[in-house]
Amino acid sequence: MPDWSYQTVFRPILFRMSPVAARDLALSCMGMLARLPLGTALIDLMGHMRPDSNLQHAVASVQFPGRIGLGARVDPQLLAPQALSRFGVAFLEIGPLTALPVGTGRIDRDDLAESLTFHAPSENPGIERAVQQLAGLEDVRLLIHLDARCVDIETFQREARSILERLGRRIAGIVLYVVDPAECADLFKRLAAFATAPERPVRLVAVSTRSADRDVQTITSAVQSRLIDGVYVDGSVTQVSGHRVLGRHCFEATRQAVARLRSGLPTGAVIVANGGIHEPIQALQLTGAGSDLISVDSGLIFSGPGLPKRINEALLYRIGGRSASSPSVTTRPTKLSWFWTALMALGMVIGGLLALVIAGTRVVMPYDEASVGMTRDQMIAINEHLLHFMRHDRMTLAGTMLAVGILYLALSIYGSRRGMHWAHVTIVTSAFAGFASFFLFLGFGYFDPFHAFVTAVLLQLLLLAMHCDLSSESRATQPELTNDHAWRLSQWGQLLFIVHGVVLVIAGCVIASYGVTTVFVPEDLEFMETSAEHLHGAHPQLVPLVAHDRATFGGMLISCGVCVLLSSLWGFRRGREWLWWALMTAGGVAYVATILVHWHVGYSSLKHLLPAYGGLAMLVIGGALSRPHLWGKSTVTKEAIQPYV
Repeated sequence: MPDWSYQTVFRPILFRMSPVAARDLALSCMGMLARLPLGTALIDLMGHMRPDSNLQHAVASVQFPGRIGLGARVDPQLLAPQALSRFGVAFLEIGPLTALPVGTGRIDRDDLAESLTFHAPSENPGIERAVQQLAGLEDVRLLIHLDARCVDIETFQREARSILERLGRRIAGIVLYVVDPAECADLFKRLAAFATAPERPVRLVAVSTRSADRDVQTITSAVQSRLIDGVYVDGSVTQVSGHRVLGRHCFEATRQAVARLRSGLPTGAVIVANGGIHEPIQALQLTGAGSDLISVDSGLIFSGPGLPKRINEALLYRIGGRSASSPSVTTRPTKLSWFWTALMALGMVIGGLLALVIAGTRVVMPYDEASVGMTRDQMIAINEHLLHFMRHDRMTLAGTMLAVGILYLALSIYGSRRGMHWAHVTIVTSAFAGFASFFLFLGFGYFDPFHAFVTAVLLQLLLLAMHCDLSSESRATQPELTNDHAWRLSQWGQLLFIVHGVVLVIAGCVIASYGVTTVFVPEDLEFMETSAEHLHGAHPQLVPLVAHDRATFGGMLISCGVCVLLSSLWGFRRGREWLWWALMTAGGVAYVATILVHWHVGYSSLKHLLPAYGGLAMLVIGGALSRPHLWGKSTVTKEAIQPYV
């Protein structure tokens, strides 16, 4: 459920439901997807959200893969921990966990204020179900919440012992809720005997934003005595009724509490903060105020599942520099993959232009005539519309080939050369999809030696690109720091481009399947005013020649669709106007070539051209919606966020 689908489709639907029903439906679907054989791989594909290795952060004695986690109230019943762990988070919060389950209570949602009111703040699945749901979850750390306020010390100790012994090896931290922070030292002493984790868990005492000042001396004493490691700032607000409220309005109080605690606690004290983070800029402010780790909850519901990823990108941008594991920027171009993918792209552009010229003039080449055993005039004699039909196929193929070359060239120069791993993966995946289509000739029995030669040359360039190193990764891409109008509008544009890519892949598969089976659709035969039987009977190699063009076009369309799909999934970021130009130029070339050649040869059936008209409309609308975002510059510069470092 990435932001481009959540903001545009799922959120409007879910927000028409009751909050509990919407939450349980969304989490159940995500949990079901994660349990499928390739479910987690699909989540990674859609979001590309894993935190960068440069974001690793040590807290006390525990190494976290990042600084962002998900609060316990996002999935209190642990319906989808495997799916949520793939959202770019370093840790998941669980609880307050108890031996027996605590059922779901009512949740009120205020869409205008972006806040949630929980009527059962201690909702949890109980230890037995927690153990089952968390089995095999090794990619993220766990912060376990334990509440000692509502039970006697013997009951709490018995339940805590069961929880720590059952989950011990996966626990990275313990958050303890107590009436008086002075009690936490003794309780942690008691709990230490039950911990079975290979690393000593981070020990935190929970404080509210209102009690932070009052408790700072007690906490300082416990930290200095090494009885605890620090505090967990719970930014939610408890009402007189006992209901707990969290949302955007909680952020400022949380930030101020973190700043006061950081100035009052000893050096090295750990601060984990949760409360009202709905935009990446707020996460930067909290880390700047002194928070070691940050937990997101209501922000995931109102801003979308991509919020942790956007925060990670903002933190990475703030770090600056380049990846230490990447090759130096002074490496010769021939040693880097982008150089060879750019050469491959240039070859495709030149090939596409030549194919356009050939299709617009004589249509068939001498080697076609030699392979089929027929001259151009003999083909015309069989059917006067046959060359027009082949021209429309070959011109459309040339336009698509040119579009793919343009996309590869842009991704190589502006993406892969700048160390954007997603751009390299996009080129390689798309190219292999296209090269695989060469073997479709097995379905129609026509071997094109020139096609084989070009494929072999381009494939060597792709293999060289895979053998070489990626360029050093730049952190210069400005992050998405706010949920502004341009960003929200671009979610619709991104959705259209993604749907466009999927449609192109499907269309390519359909066309390629026709190329290796029946070859012609009814509209083709109506245009040529003939029958398939007549064409098959005219010459044994005639239909395979046409099928070769059709299957090749289908394969090229699949390659183009994969490139558009992956670029749209992974590449949409503010300020990447080069990606906008690449998508619009490539799409414009392909659609103009397709539509004009159909009009030129008289194959202007609305039913036949409707997909092309629809695709062009989707391209124009998607480009218009995404342009303000992709062309825009962040209103918050690196200098502006520097005070929060």
